[in-house]
Amino acid sequence: MEPLLGSDPSRLAGHRLLGRLGAGGMGVVYLARSAGGALVALKVIQAEHAEDGDFRERFRREAETARRVTSPWVASLVDADPDAPQPWLAAEFVPGPSLGEAVAEHGALPVRSLRVLGARLAEALRDLHGAGLVHRDVKPGNVLLAVDGPRLIDFGVARDPRDTALTSTGVVVGTPGFLAPEQARGQGEPGPAGDIFSLGCLLAHAATGRLPFGTGSPAALLYRTVHDAADLQGVPQALAEVVGGCLEKDPRLRPTAEAVSQALAATAPPDPREVLRAVRPAEPGEQGPGEEAWLPEPLTRLIAERSAHGLALPAADDTEIDSVSGGTTVADDAAGAPSDRAAGRRGFLLLTGGAVAVSAAGGLIAWAALSGDGRRNGSATGGKATATVHTIGLHADLSGDQRATGRAQERGLRLAVEEFNSRRGRPFTLAVRAEDDGGDPARAPGAARRLVADPSVLAVIGPTTDATALAALATYDAASLPLIAVSPGATALTVTGSRSLLQARVTDTILPFYLNAYLRGTAKSRTVGIVDDRAADAYAWELSSTLTTILRKDGRPAVPKVVSALRTDFGPTLDALLDGGADSVVFAGYHDRAALLARELSGRGFPGARAGAQGVLDARFLSAAGDAADGWVVVAPVMDASVAPEAKAFAAAYRKRFDTEPERYAVEAYDVARLAVRSLAALTAGHVTRRNLTAALRSATYRGITRNFAFDKATGRLAVDGTGVYLWKVVGGRFAYQGVAPFQASA
Repeated sequence: MEPLLGSDPSRLAGHRLLGRLGAGGMGVVYLARSAGGALVALKVIQAEHAEDGDFRERFRREAETARRVTSPWVASLVDADPDAPQPWLAAEFVPGPSLGEAVAEHGALPVRSLRVLGARLAEALRDLHGAGLVHRDVKPGNVLLAVDGPRLIDFGVARDPRDTALTSTGVVVGTPGFLAPEQARGQGEPGPAGDIFSLGCLLAHAATGRLPFGTGSPAALLYRTVHDAADLQGVPQALAEVVGGCLEKDPRLRPTAEAVSQALAATAPPDPREVLRAVRPAEPGEQGPGEEAWLPEPLTRLIAERSAHGLALPAADDTEIDSVSGGTTVADDAAGAPSDRAAGRRGFLLLTGGAVAVSAAGGLIAWAALSGDGRRNGSATGGKATATVHTIGLHADLSGDQRATGRAQERGLRLAVEEFNSRRGRPFTLAVRAEDDGGDPARAPGAARRLVADPSVLAVIGPTTDATALAALATYDAASLPLIAVSPGATALTVTGSRSLLQARVTDTILPFYLNAYLRGTAKSRTVGIVDDRAADAYAWELSSTLTTILRKDGRPAVPKVVSALRTDFGPTLDALLDGGADSVVFAGYHDRAALLARELSGRGFPGARAGAQGVLDARFLSAAGDAADGWVVVAPVMDASVAPEAKAFAAAYRKRFDTEPERYAVEAYDVARLAVRSLAALTAGHVTRRNLTAALRSATYRGITRNFAFDKATGRLAVDGTGVYLWKVVGGRFAYQGVAPFQASA
């Protein structure tokens, strides 16, 4: 991304401009943030071209075409105004590189990546062709790479083949070297088979790093496309037949997009049910979880870095920067009073531990159990604590929107530390150091650096949100300081090859298995309507796409609908769901816009189940939705410790210490703090280092109050066993805890 020029506006069409993604003779593509907070690629046409009636009509058709495409593998249109003085359209922003950039910088892709690339682009073309459209310019520059798969972009020349307006006979549309022979001849409007030929060229290029028809002038490339065979030397044998079929000169001999998708599906990445295998420790001879990412590690890291950079960009409103770099610092002894500052809804937990299997399911466990017989530490210290002090850090939002979660996690950590320090004969004393990033990704690295710089800090719990976790992760990795994430659930965190992360809750891609179990079992739903809210970016996509895949694999109808981040009227969305026969609705998004949908459903008298994930578990949903919130069901990786029987002893200790009921995420932080301390105590003298603690934690197993903990040693990803996710239901204007959520791994 390039910085804005002095001549660029700071805002345009309700968007805050952040930088330039590209520019040409016709206009500029900006990286912008919408009023709703979503990052978008904002394509703006220069005013002089807007005066050309034909050009404006083409731009209008581009926007209309993009609106008709709803494939998950297409960067969807967010909004557009072709009639503005400067016509513009806003599309989903994908922070990854283009396929062309990836191949140029990192070379040909491995076989697994090629299979995923081909299968998912074929699905995109299948959906495009199913809508009666043809892309007409499938090429590496029009494919962006995301952590969950590729995205097809740029519908500037796409159209319905039946539409001959604004088209001239003999005009070649597309990019020489990637277009079909019939396009090269300029004879007639290309059909879906032309896109398949272009897909074959794209896959050949990605597999070899070379252009399938060589280099040279456009005329030379067009001639070779018509008369010569494509250069497929170096294309892996596993893909050679599929690619060769796509490159047949006769369009009648080429496979359909559906056929290409099916041909590659057998070797494409596992469907979401296979994620369950990926997140548990691999059996002997099984592919390890670290190999599940669809792209090579350098590209995955590049996407993660760009994602973190995007999340750290200014919000939609002008940002006030604190004169002090970073957030508020609180460094105090563990026995001190807890901070009353508010904290975030989601957080990270640092675990420091060895391979010690312990249980807290029956209540609070005496710290004397650390050594198995309770005598080791007492005999070693003569009944007195040693002078050694180890610190557990807290990296949290203690002053921003998610301050309630950050405060709860701080209190859970302090309770665990104080219990340990109250024990006679302990091998060391614990302290807590808290750093506040205010929920701001731009401040998160500073908070991380301050914790890293303190040599007594051996583990960190936090940060609170996905955005701050992504922004800070590289800092913790560089220091090998173990970071335990309690509330962040983005899959991107565990596919970056982090050396220090332990993700202590299931990822967002696992929650749909619980939603499916509820809908299929309790709700008896036959057809599920799924709302993918673009305002929630990757969070919404991970929920909606995984649930859609689960339902379709189970042979059950799903009606997915993508909603623009700028749309506030959910009426048309509900119309589409009802027209598709939906008898239940799942909202993939956050609390504020869930309230809009809740009101629409209530106004229509919708009788079916209404469900969401932890993004809806927020008091602001209740206040915004009012009576329309009643009946909504939420699955979330958080327990209500104030009423859960498993947490009875914890709740009593919490009430005594803080004179209040346990807030959400307090017991989850307490669980991982205890695991961290037990793992730390298991290390022998001379081996207490951050790196050793990370290894010990990733090897540990622990039965906590909230769930069973076990991590993949290579990735720090939490094993999935059906524990740790709970059901909540809105009853009488409040979230009523329903207990452990049902879990269904497969049909």
